[in-house]
Amino acid sequence: MNRIALFFGSFNPIHNGHIGIGQAVLDQQKADEVHYILTPQNPHKKTAALWSEEHRWNMLAQALTPYDGLVANDIELHMPKPSYTSNTLRKLTAAHPDNSYIMLMGADSAVGLDGWKNAAYIKQFPLLIYPRNDISLDAFPTHQRLQAPLLDIAATSIRETKEMKQLKAWLPDGVIAYMKTHQLT
Repeated sequence: MNRIALFFGSFNPIHNGHIGIGQAVLDQQKADEVHYILTPQNPHKKTAALWSEEHRWNMLAQALTPYDGLVANDIELHMPKPSYTSNTLRKLTAAHPDNSYIMLMGADSAVGLDGWKNAAYIKQFPLLIYPRNDISLDAFPTHQRLQAPLLDIAATSIRETKEMKQLKAWLPDGVIAYMKTHQLT
């Protein structure tokens, strides 16, 4: 049975902080693989600032290619919108019943989990929580906790900056090249 950590996100764009979290999961042997699930439309966020699904998917796939165990997963691109985690979990467990799924999420998302659609169903899956926005992991004594580096990277800043030096600190080279090719920066 494969242990798969599911890392949901808009990845607008994926950055080194996202990759560092996935790598920490593997390094600490919390899962066998980390699947980055591109969420085309999060019901809790505005979509106006999102780059196209195609651009976000291409950057995600490009960024994860060099890493063993970090997998780009497009399941939500083929599902109705907005994207609800519970629906995705149902589809994954039906299609791959031999996998064991773990929900990987930041502490900021975990504190609001009760407000998610079908939260009780989602909570049936183990939660692996990483620190975020000054929320202590001590707030989650009954869940697995991930010690992961916190990189102060905001996707909004990435989309707005024109400074190549700063982009190189935040993004994998393949993402920078993609953004340049498609004039996203």
